[in-house]
Amino acid sequence: MFKVRALALAAAAAGSLALGVGTAGPASASAPGGCVSWSDGVTYGASCPRSDSAIVFRAAAVCNNGQQVFGPWKPTGSGLWSYAYCSSVNSSISYGHIDFA
Repeated sequence: MFKVRALALAAAAAGSLALGVGTAGPASASAPGGCVSWSDGVTYGASCPRSDSAIVFRAAAVCNNGQQVFGPWKPTGSGLWSYAYCSSVNSSISYGHIDFA
C-alpha cells in the first residue's frame, strides 16, 4: 500500500517542491527538515532520518550539462539513502536538492 502511495505521489510530484540545496563538495552537510546530503561532484545523495514515515523523499541533481537526474523515492525515517547520478548523463553536478512528496 505504501509503495502504491509513494509511486502515485512520485508521478504527481514531477514538479514537486524542492526543499533545500545541498552542497557540491565532497563532505556531508545538513539539509532542511533534519535531512543530510552528500556529494562527490558527480553523485548527490540524501538521507532523511526524521521519524515522519508518511513522507517520501528523493535526491535530485541539476547537472552541468543542463539535465536533471533523480534518485529513487525512499521513506523518511528509514535511514536509507537516495542517490542521483549526473555520471549517468555524462556530466558533473551543478547543484543538488531534496524533493519531498
